[in-house]
Amino acid sequence: MNMKIKQLTYYLEKDYIPHIDISDITQHTGKNLETQQLSRALAAMCLTVNTQLPAKEASECVTDGSRDKGIDAIAYSPLSKTMVIVQSKLKETVPSPTEVLKFTDGIRALLDNDYSYMNKKLKNREDELQAQFAEADHIRAVFTYLSGDAPSDEAISISDKLVQDLDDDNPGFLEFHYMNLDENHENRNMARDLENPEVELLLNHWLTPSDIRTELMGIVSGEEIAELYIKYGEALFDKNIRKVLKTTESNTQLEDTIRNNPEDFWAYNNGITILTDKIACDRPRPRKAEYFKLSSINIVNGAQTSGALARVYKDMKAKEEPSTLHQVQVTVRIISTEQQAENFGQNVTRFTNTQNPIGNREFVALDENQEKWHQSLKEEGHLYIYKSGGNQHNEGNGIKFTLEDATRALACLSGIDDATRTKSKISQMWANIESERYKRLFPDNLNACTMLNAVKFWREFDSVYSTLLDCDDRKRKKVLQEATYLCCTLLLEQFKWSHDLTQLELDPSTWLENQYPLLAELADACFEHHEELNASGYPGSFFKNTDKVSNLADTLREEVLHQRR
Repeated sequence: MNMKIKQLTYYLEKDYIPHIDISDITQHTGKNLETQQLSRALAAMCLTVNTQLPAKEASECVTDGSRDKGIDAIAYSPLSKTMVIVQSKLKETVPSPTEVLKFTDGIRALLDNDYSYMNKKLKNREDELQAQFAEADHIRAVFTYLSGDAPSDEAISISDKLVQDLDDDNPGFLEFHYMNLDENHENRNMARDLENPEVELLLNHWLTPSDIRTELMGIVSGEEIAELYIKYGEALFDKNIRKVLKTTESNTQLEDTIRNNPEDFWAYNNGITILTDKIACDRPRPRKAEYFKLSSINIVNGAQTSGALARVYKDMKAKEEPSTLHQVQVTVRIISTEQQAENFGQNVTRFTNTQNPIGNREFVALDENQEKWHQSLKEEGHLYIYKSGGNQHNEGNGIKFTLEDATRALACLSGIDDATRTKSKISQMWANIESERYKRLFPDNLNACTMLNAVKFWREFDSVYSTLLDCDDRKRKKVLQEATYLCCTLLLEQFKWSHDLTQLELDPSTWLENQYPLLAELADACFEHHEELNASGYPGSFFKNTDKVSNLADTLREEVLHQRR
């Protein structure tokens, strides 16, 4: 056996095989079963390398099996907002054109939301994967194998075709990488490096409430936290809390502060909490900068902070910009579990993560107009909920709706650009209540009835439009789902020309029902033009592109709604 393969196999057997699910292949025995286990382990290791997931969690993301459409493993990295898709071949030959074609077809099926011919492992993750694809800024497809050679030109041309098809819509959206034996061998022990992170952390202005061996508090530079996250990734975070790592509405503000006002970061941020098995320092001197050695660290609170620092740091490095993270100061609490009760670490994790988070949505309440609109609608029996924790009970018989409902509806009323941006990330519309973007949706002179009628229209439109999504053509269904905001905006343009949205008793339901043939024609045209413009591309990415959606809207206005440009 090749020496590199032998050494790689050793690590696969030790680190991954114990976590690999083989319940679907128990009919296999001997060498056949061993080969399939190792192939799945290789796919899991590839996820570890590309997402920094620990071995156990990477193994849980393996989807290899019959009807896997070439998708042997798939996982999402919140740090880089990258979806990693893996095809694994445990053989010493290069990937064949047929194998690469099967893999690229499987990727296209995922992007088209077509799980119809996929196995149970993939179908069970459909909702999860759809949400992650919607959030992802990048896809990394990796074909991992055990030859030291590069694939043939024919095989590479097939993967290049997939990349080029998606590049036409969104340059750089998909990257295709061939991970050969040399790269696999080089990364063979990564799981062990991630398992128990041992670090030296430089604390400035530190203090302790009792004993440094028990607990510390101090200031750490943002650069140190970023480098820590980049090195260890998700292995730093408690598995029960890792879900908070996904992109949230607060991340944009965090990253803006890191880039533009690094000196203010400490004042705006709550900091992070680290659990460690042991704290050690050679010469602890209070109020002096010191290095502390931490064993098996775990960040139990502050994942958003760590992730934002790492993303900005990586972006600055990639663009060769001078880093400003050394100016960022982060408050860090370090708590040792040494000689503590067995459930001590779990309690620290639980209690530090049960505080109510404050995000962009909450700051909308600082706009005094929001309360004015709330009260005005309340007097008419309607309930507009614009802040968390408010009264959720509607005392009248009117409509109950939230800030999210109002934002989506008013974005469609505002126009294609705002509707597209809201579809892409609704929280951006609330990032700054003094911004032009926010004021376009919620101007000071907004009539409360206009808000109410826009919401009515959005809801009635969604009800009528959803009947057009009930079809067997999964590609069509996916495209029309992504086009919801576009089609609603175009129909709302038609509606408001003949209706006064400031009238309280306005009812768009009858109008929308009468316009069903027009809406069906609009949906057909939208799908047909999308297929002309983006047949091989990813609909989710296309309908986030304001320029492309705006151009498509102009075409639909002229061809279907008979409006001149």
